Amino acid sequence: MEKYTLNFGKFKQYDKKFITEIDGSSVTSVAFCGETLYIATTENTFEYSEGNLKKLSFKAEKLFSENGRLYASMGKILSEIKNGKSKKIAEFNSSVIDISTGLDGSFWLITEDTLYLKDGSEFKEIVDLPSEVVALAALDNKAKYAETVYVGSSVEGLLSMKGKRRHWAELLPENTGVMSRKINCLKIDALGHLWVGTDDGLNIYDGRNYWFKGDDFYSIPSGSFNDMYFAKDGKKYFATNTGVVTLIEGKISYFSYGAWLMHPVVTKIAVSENGTIVAVTPRGLSVITSQYMTLSEKAKHFDDFSVKYNTRNEGYHVDRILRKYGDLESGWLPNSDNDGLFTGLYCASQCFRYATTGEKEAKENAKRAVEAMIKLTEVTGKSGFTARATRYKDDPYFGTGNREEWHVCNDNPDCEWLGETSSDEMTGHYFAYGIYFDLVADKKEKKKIAEVVKKITDHIIENNFHLCDVDGVPTTWANWEPDLLNNDDRWYFEKGTNSLEILSFLKTTYHVTGDEKYNKVFDMLISKHHYAMNCMQYKCEDAHIAHIDDQLDFTNIYPLIVYTDSEAQKEIFKMGLTHHYEYERIERSPFFNIVYGALTNRPCDIENAAKSLSEMNLDLIVWPTYNSYRKDIEIDYAPQELGCAPQLKEPVEYSSRVLMNYDGNQFVCDSGVEEFVSINTKNANRAAALPNTSGANGMRTAMPYIYLLPYWMGRYYGLLGD
Repeated sequence: MEKYTLNFGKFKQYDKKFITEIDGSSVTSVAFCGETLYIATTENTFEYSEGNLKKLSFKAEKLFSENGRLYASMGKILSEIKNGKSKKIAEFNSSVIDISTGLDGSFWLITEDTLYLKDGSEFKEIVDLPSEVVALAALDNKAKYAETVYVGSSVEGLLSMKGKRRHWAELLPENTGVMSRKINCLKIDALGHLWVGTDDGLNIYDGRNYWFKGDDFYSIPSGSFNDMYFAKDGKKYFATNTGVVTLIEGKISYFSYGAWLMHPVVTKIAVSENGTIVAVTPRGLSVITSQYMTLSEKAKHFDDFSVKYNTRNEGYHVDRILRKYGDLESGWLPNSDNDGLFTGLYCASQCFRYATTGEKEAKENAKRAVEAMIKLTEVTGKSGFTARATRYKDDPYFGTGNREEWHVCNDNPDCEWLGETSSDEMTGHYFAYGIYFDLVADKKEKKKIAEVVKKITDHIIENNFHLCDVDGVPTTWANWEPDLLNNDDRWYFEKGTNSLEILSFLKTTYHVTGDEKYNKVFDMLISKHHYAMNCMQYKCEDAHIAHIDDQLDFTNIYPLIVYTDSEAQKEIFKMGLTHHYEYERIERSPFFNIVYGALTNRPCDIENAAKSLSEMNLDLIVWPTYNSYRKDIEIDYAPQELGCAPQLKEPVEYSSRVLMNYDGNQFVCDSGVEEFVSINTKNANRAAALPNTSGANGMRTAMPYIYLLPYWMGRYYGLLGD
């Protein structure tokens, strides 16, 4: 089958800024005039434009955006604001509470005690109001009957003006579909429906006797709806106690605490003509912007991002640790236990990029990364034994840590390296070396790669299929020994993955060296120790709680299938790949899907891969994540049978997930939100074996390879168009 190429086109990419200079709890109202934001607080009024905050000379209590004009209530006075200045329109006997423009253009206003209709330049008193009225919604101005004007009270509920002798008819929860007596906000849509935001949810009313209740929505959250905004084109935006909810093109979407908001409770909302959303929370304001971009443009963003924020020392690709919440510029770059693995994955992304585009920068990035990886093998002083990481005298924590595993370099006392190297590290090395060898390396580099790969593989074979540290002891996890994998129950869960690893390593070594010695070892492990059979279903199904080997497996299966010449052998390995892919398919992983598509002629859900790439946040910060309030999720309790906490049955969209590597748990529902959500963690005390189930705190970034590797690999294999 010829591979299908998806041209994803332009998509709406959201981003945000936080305004922390203003105490969010003091904000009484927000509104846009064009693309300029106005903010009313209990003390002052501000103008916010292009990132600049300016204090104005007047004090507004409430702001109203109506038909391209901006109004403000200043006690008993209604004013219009233009260019940061206010002009008085009218004065009333009590404070102005709300205004509403009917579909026929009629202009209505309520004060604390009276409803008014604008007649020319004057405001005409219509009828007195019940107590504690907070919201107004007018459909039009009917001369004979007035059922189309509504007010909401925080005490007396929803009321509709009625009759020639105008009075208020109560619409009570006891005998109508309204959900509560406490009304927070009202809006009338272009079809004349009344939308009612209460402290207990959202209603829609047809003005007669039909109600669409909050529970009728397939995924509108329960709880308080505090404010709403309807755009002229019908798009709808809601401020709730669990974040911002949008209803656009028939789809309900969420902007929740963490990635988008500084607090789950949104008290006020405003939306500009271009779709910029401003959400007011007790801890500050979020300005959520959007732009149309392509996956290619987003890749350019992350290619630049990786060099600026995630490249350490000689070229290692690492997490960025932030000193200040959500502030990329405050960050620094530590070493990790897995510098070789993640640098290898990043290196591969740049190799695919170079092979696809020929860009010089991609080649330079790949070269810097591969040379940094080679140094990890050279620095230990033991032939073929590779370090996890290096660090230097001016790096934080130099000279600390487990001194049995940190070693001072023989030729440089200002450098030390970390041992106890795992199989994870070698996976990243072999993966990158093979791809760099094929797509980037010149003759001299090919020779150097062949030499280092040969040393590593010889070390493994000579030490009975282990990595053996400088103290002569095999490292904990780098075990590919047949007797242990096949005959020791303690290696049951690693048997398939580690069999896959060593076969992949051997094929890569043969590919770059051409030495038949490695094919012979490969064949021996298959014929004598059934390693190919171990790979037929290498993934142990585990209720989707253990993910640490998933990324390794998809990384190792790639060179194994690419470098295996025998089609019959490939078919065996594809059995394991297909089983693993089908099991992980629910994650909508860009990397897993694209590896599967690259190695087979089967459909690989490329649309889901592209959609997931489009959903990743531009700042890559690992924000707290809050999803448990959503009605469109389902909790899976199966993990409890294995002593772990419940989790999502199906992951949410990437923009609402904990952002993590492909060895992390994509099924986490809430993380880092213990302040707001009661999370039962008493059964989750095996977190050390289940990475990334907690700790989303806005104080670090994920690594850009999570976007760059699947994107550029997809481009190289023709699965994704430009």
